[in-house]
Amino acid sequence: MLTQIRNDAHTTKLAHGDYVWGKEGDGFSETWVLNSLSRRDVYVVEQDGTPMGTFSLDWDDGGHWGPQDPIAGYVHGLSVRKGYRGLGFGRFTMDWCANKVSALNRNFLRLDCDLRNTKLCAYYESLGFTRVEIKPIPESGGYIASLYEKLAQ
Repeated sequence: MLTQIRNDAHTTKLAHGDYVWGKEGDGFSETWVLNSLSRRDVYVVEQDGTPMGTFSLDWDDGGHWGPQDPIAGYVHGLSVRKGYRGLGFGRFTMDWCANKVSALNRNFLRLDCDLRNTKLCAYYESLGFTRVEIKPIPESGGYIASLYEKLAQ
C-alpha cells in the first residue's frame, strides 16, 4: 500500500512538471519503499482504517539547508493516495509535525519543493509557510529547491 501511495503522489508531481522524484517510468518499487523505511521514520495517516498518505519528519537536512543548529524539523516525502487529495491530509500532517517540532523545543517546521511546481508552492504558502530561499541542487538532476519554513506553534 505504501508503494501505491508514493506512486500516486509521483504521478501527480509528473502532471505538474515536477521531476524531483524522477521522470517518467515505472515509479517506485517496493524495494525502494522498504529501503526508505529502513533509513528514516515514515508515518502513515489513515482515514477510516485505510492508509491515505505518508510522510517523514527528520531532524536534520544538511543536503538542502546546509549545516544548521537544532532549531527545526524537516518534512519529506509527503505523499497522498489517489482519491484522497483535497480532504485535509496536508494541513493535518503539517499541524501534527509543527506540534511535534514545538514539543522538542525547536522553532521551525521546514520543507522543500520544486520551484517550478507553482501549484505545490502555492499550497504550502496557503498553509502558512514562507519561502526563505531558492537553491539549485545540481546533484539532483537540475532540481531547484524552494525552501520553506514556518514557526512551529
